[in-house]
Amino acid sequence: MPYFQSDGVSLYYESTGEGPPIIFICPPAMGGATFFEQQKQLKNHFQVITFDPRGNGKSSDGKTGDYTIYDWTEDVLALADHLKLEKVITCGYSMGGLPAQEFAISYPERTAGLILISSFSEVSTFSLSSKIKAGEMVGHSDLLELLAAGLSVSHTGLGSKKHKKKIFKSVNSSNSLLTKKLYRNGRHYRSTERLSSIQCPVALIYGNLDFLILPYQRLFEKRLAHPLSIKIKGVAHQVPTQSAYEVNSVIRSLKNTMAH
Repeated sequence: MPYFQSDGVSLYYESTGEGPPIIFICPPAMGGATFFEQQKQLKNHFQVITFDPRGNGKSSDGKTGDYTIYDWTEDVLALADHLKLEKVITCGYSMGGLPAQEFAISYPERTAGLILISSFSEVSTFSLSSKIKAGEMVGHSDLLELLAAGLSVSHTGLGSKKHKKKIFKSVNSSNSLLTKKLYRNGRHYRSTERLSSIQCPVALIYGNLDFLILPYQRLFEKRLAHPLSIKIKGVAHQVPTQSAYEVNSVIRSLKNTMAH
């Protein structure tokens, strides 16, 4: 199985397809399994890269003292270095968008494009803060199975049983302490004032029913130079799984814009 090293931690990744490289970054605990449909549908157009963050899925825990958004970003850089990729597109979903945007801010020379799906640059609304705090509480080891069941069902609904099983297994095998700390650190992360420094093309993808996150789309639009904003109809937060076909069509349309 393919692994790479980041700060002495062994992390599992998958790479399939050929074309401009995209590193997909999942929310806490969900792992690379989140992007099952992207791997299938985009591999003829891109080099599709996924990985399990520290303490998640097939990756090792490393030092369990903390796991910050900046550590997560360094893991993305280590993966790009391991694959000898000069530039990558980072695509982050939900809280996975935090290391995606941090990578674009910190390593502009390595970033070909930034795609943010249902994401945010800070947590400044009561509704989003409460949602993340709930994840922190459920992140306790004795409630991890409940979190796994909730995330796998909410993301796949009546869809693929295989995909549901993959997400459940990934969440249920996570290190509960690291999951809790990643939720907490994500809740306190803020890149808003630095967004204007992003130089690469940016695409913002949201569900038109995602009332939890839509206020943050407007925040991005105020700070970024010329972002492409796309709303997917009929879906709330779980855009890459519940509206995979539509999201993948959008990503394919970005190929020429973000190819380096």
